[in-house]
Amino acid sequence: MAAAEAALEATSEDAGTSTSAGSPSWQQLAEERNANGMLSLAGFTVEGISVAGQETCIILPQLKLVFDTGRCPQRSVYQQTVLLSHGHLDHVGGLPFHVATRSMLSLPPSIVLLPAAIEEGTRSFLDGLSALNGGALEYELKPCQAGKEVQLGNKHFAVPFPTSHPVASQGYVVYSRRQKLKAHLVGKPSNEIRDLKLSGQEVSDTVDVPEVAFTGDTSADFLTSPASKAAFRAKLLIMELTFLESGGTVSTEHAREMGHMHIDDFIAHADKFQNECILLIHFSARYSRAVILDLLAAKLPDNLRSKCVPLLEGFR
Repeated sequence: MAAAEAALEATSEDAGTSTSAGSPSWQQLAEERNANGMLSLAGFTVEGISVAGQETCIILPQLKLVFDTGRCPQRSVYQQTVLLSHGHLDHVGGLPFHVATRSMLSLPPSIVLLPAAIEEGTRSFLDGLSALNGGALEYELKPCQAGKEVQLGNKHFAVPFPTSHPVASQGYVVYSRRQKLKAHLVGKPSNEIRDLKLSGQEVSDTVDVPEVAFTGDTSADFLTSPASKAAFRAKLLIMELTFLESGGTVSTEHAREMGHMHIDDFIAHADKFQNECILLIHFSARYSRAVILDLLAAKLPDNLRSKCVPLLEGFR
């Protein structure tokens, strides 16, 4: 904590924390958005918690899915689909609770998307707990490969992308698939379009829209991977940002070695992010709520700070 506070003091003169008289600061606005534990971002309702090394679970009710399940908050069990980024316990430890609670509530079995490399270990984990539970736990594992579509239902699908972490890992981009009227028909009378359709002509194009992206745990290497490009175009990007202080106990190089993001790498690639909103998650437990807010406000350039919201649940 001392290193974080020293870094904050060193950057406290940055214009990022200043506001005009009577206007709420960026920190105050971020606190207000986190006030009731439910965020409204880029048209999506987001709930959850993410504290590095303790637990991560991000809930998107509109998409009926959960990203990771470190300790399985009760409200997460009402979403059938879990997208696992990797097998570390703070991201997967709540999976048996998700599976068992859905069974107890007579809900359809959990559907779990996960890296193919951790399928066997995850199945052994769940089946071992089934034995302790005194009965089989029903679930469906869907191992998936980077770049391959996985259908989610409701006209949505997920495409995993590779990330960089000490164990097998991947992020996800969730797309909507829509029909869009062909450009040459825009402005035409509806009856003319209807007649064309009835005659067997195609009147629309299929358009895939990146809606939400989730990085899971990753180093900054994913920022330069061609496979990650769609994540930077998603309306909402949910991105880990574990380390926030420059010149502290964790350098950018050390962060990369541990497979985590450092704020300096985020800033260095500011021009990549075309997202409407970026939800920052997975801050180190060494930081207090106030230090997180003040470091982000002081260090992030305007073009990033204006679209970033920190997830503060779990921090005091």
